[in-house]
Amino acid sequence: MYTCINCGIEVEELYRRYSPSVLKVLKCGNCGNLADKYIEYDPVIVLVDLVLLEKPAYRHLLYNSNFQSYWKLMVVLLLGESFRAWSIFKNYKIDQDSDDHQNYLQNNKFDSERSFYILLAHTALSLGAFVLAMIISTEIRWLIMGVRPQKYKISDLFHALIVGGCAKLLGLLGVIWQYVAPELFYVLIHGYTMLCLLTAYSVICESGRTGSLIGLSSGLIAYNYVSNLISWFPLIITNTTETDDVT
Repeated sequence: MYTCINCGIEVEELYRRYSPSVLKVLKCGNCGNLADKYIEYDPVIVLVDLVLLEKPAYRHLLYNSNFQSYWKLMVVLLLGESFRAWSIFKNYKIDQDSDDHQNYLQNNKFDSERSFYILLAHTALSLGAFVLAMIISTEIRWLIMGVRPQKYKISDLFHALIVGGCAKLLGLLGVIWQYVAPELFYVLIHGYTMLCLLTAYSVICESGRTGSLIGLSSGLIAYNYVSNLISWFPLIITNTTETDDVT
């Protein structure tokens, strides 16, 4: 079964092929519009509409496309967010420490790389808590309401969160271009990421703004809690390494 990108109802067919070079996109019996106009569009057009937060584009990607490399997007997201956090942490330490410690960091590449792996684990745990909290809160919501969308699947919600979370990769531009006001830039990135997540969540759960905000809020609370709980790990490891080197 496929999904109409306009109204979200399930349809049996999206198109009919009359020859290898001729196909006809079918209309949805519920809304009367083309069930999936993106079948005839270039993938770049789909990407642009995803950036513009168009729900039909999200429905096409999550339900009607053959895209299956969500795990690759997840790996890229983890590596990108970890590298961004590592670059900020590394620059902060270099600015705060003495010249001797700067020479130590330059001469000991292993410890610098180890801090990246620690931040990678930190990012994975934080994002894992975010996804788990959103899944649990959504299941509780269905339990309280006593009804859930017929085509709702946890795997689809997981894929939607990965797609929406990829907006955070825009934060790498701040690392490359070294903006004068990085704090404002990251605030804008986080705000846009929240909008992407809200759009993706509302598509999968067929919910309005209130329901989507409740689900997203639970995930953000879990993310911030886990992130703050283990935020001292890189500092502990770095301080321990420095102490061992001095002794």
